[in-house]
Amino acid sequence: MIGIGDIVAFDGIGFVAMAFILAVHFTGFYIRGALGFGSNMPIVLLTTWVLGPHQAILLVALTSGLAQFHLLPQGFRHTDWSIARMLAFGMMGGIGFGVWVFAGIEADWLVMLLGALIIGILLMDRFRLIERLQTFIDLRSPILASVLATISGAVGTISGGGGLYFLVVYLKLVCATPEILRSTNVFLAGAFMLFRLTLLTFAGLFTPELLLEALIVAPAVFLGSWAGTRLFHASSPERFYNILQLVLLAAAIALFVKGVLFLAG
Repeated sequence: MIGIGDIVAFDGIGFVAMAFILAVHFTGFYIRGALGFGSNMPIVLLTTWVLGPHQAILLVALTSGLAQFHLLPQGFRHTDWSIARMLAFGMMGGIGFGVWVFAGIEADWLVMLLGALIIGILLMDRFRLIERLQTFIDLRSPILASVLATISGAVGTISGGGGLYFLVVYLKLVCATPEILRSTNVFLAGAFMLFRLTLLTFAGLFTPELLLEALIVAPAVFLGSWAGTRLFHASSPERFYNILQLVLLAAAIALFVKGVLFLAG
């Protein structure tokens, strides 16, 4: 628990829990630095246990916004702009809907929704739904890109993370190299987060306590994203895709366990 005047950050949170929150943010943003996405969902899933779902989601929204000062410039280097523009517009519509749902949902329902999102991500990954579509339609079709982006924006906003997990399988198919894939991920994650932050701010969901908490966690965020960026530059394309697959698998397992625990409880 840390306070400045009447503002108290992490009220009721002990030293061990604080160390856990910092470690989780470092690890999450290490993943984002390496892949261009992937920090929010594991952070939300783990910090929910000590902060509760709403606080965990809002905190990672703020820390992700801070991380863009370091990461977003990297998203302009090799981004596939033809596909990124289509996805960005679709994500904005999904984010607007997601903020509306998030602002009025109860914590218990939010946890249940997180569990329901497991099914969608697992099914998409298990049955390679997007890959099957390429035999019927153009993967670079504006309609397909817009639909996927809208789903991504809504899911990521409501759950606090995981939106780009819906898109990364698609982006792997349309981005020619690891550099283009990572840069496109970075740009989309940054655009997604900055627009989402704007809507959450207008919805009045950020408090002075949350802002102070984000500043406390910021060093772990910057250090993690810096270390992850170094890992990417030191990796071969094969290693990059192997890491990407492991992260997707770990995320799917984590979501599945989260849903099972909720249903069992």
